Amino acid sequence: MANYKDIKFNFTASSNATGLGGAWTLIKTQTVSSSVAAIDFIHGTSSVVFDDTYETYLITCCNMHPANQKPELRFHPGDGDFTDSKTSCQWIQRMSYGDGSVTVGVDDTNDLQQGTGGQPVAINVGNGNATDSCSGHIYFHGPGETDQYKNFIYDFISVTPDEMEACHGGSNIQITGAVDRFRIDFSSGNIDAGSISLYGFSES
Repeated sequence: MANYKDIKFNFTASSNATGLGGAWTLIKTQTVSSSVAAIDFIHGTSSVVFDDTYETYLITCCNMHPANQKPELRFHPGDGDFTDSKTSCQWIQRMSYGDGSVTVGVDDTNDLQQGTGGQPVAINVGNGNATDSCSGHIYFHGPGETDQYKNFIYDFISVTPDEMEACHGGSNIQITGAVDRFRIDFSSGNIDAGSISLYGFSES
């Protein structure tokens, strides 16, 4: 019988992972192979599904490396375009430094109220080393809902050689129409590397 030390790294990723009462389905992954300004996922384009097909969507961002030093990583939801999505959020930040000190608090500068420039989900993303990056995930429920505002929550970690920042937040998207797309970009400069995946969750 194999023990834990023999099998702890023996796994493969699946496009359909079952769980309690439902399953996650991988819809699409986009990987940055050359520097780009932004990555878009638009329903009905290039095999993207982002409507009421699934109850909940999961967006994962892995090893997002910026061209510029310490920009914000931003999430832009949209309905037909990216210009009129107003987001209001609550934001908590935790910072760990190379000297062992830690600070935790609410970051008022990123607590947007009806912001239209995209919601920051990670900040101070380093680019000094190849391993400097940010990673995290966004949960988005009911983008096809047309009677009320939509919500998403997020968790991200940014890493540099001497600092780690964890950002946690929840945001209200003030659109009553269906959200049919989203964009990921940095607040300054291009995305040099990284991958973004979209998953859909079905309860049955």
